[in-house]
Amino acid sequence: MVPLLTPFALAGWKASDVERAADEARAIRGWKVVPAKLDHPASYLAKLLSGVDPADRPGALDEFMAATEAAGRRHELQLRIGTPCAHGQPAGDVPHPLHGHLACPLCRAAAAAEASSWS
Repeated sequence: MVPLLTPFALAGWKASDVERAADEARAIRGWKVVPAKLDHPASYLAKLLSGVDPADRPGALDEFMAATEAAGRRHELQLRIGTPCAHGQPAGDVPHPLHGHLACPLCRAAAAAEASSWS
């Protein structure tokens, strides 16, 4: 099984990705039922994963969408908490060191550079 799954593991696949790809392969082939007893499970999995590109990880889009939604929620939270920074980026709960509003990483870096130029 190691040679079969190594390319998928190197591409960052999780067990849920392999399961999802196997389910999709069964659906494409019209196989409705998983056999109750497999004499050669590695061969069965190899047949299901043949032709599947390891770079096309099934869960990648779901993770991207979840990250995008989380960023949107953080941005909405920032807007409810206080004035957004000039860049309009979500800053979380870290205030700008000089002006007090919530600051994104760019604001904090600029403020640190400005403060260090005063020294």
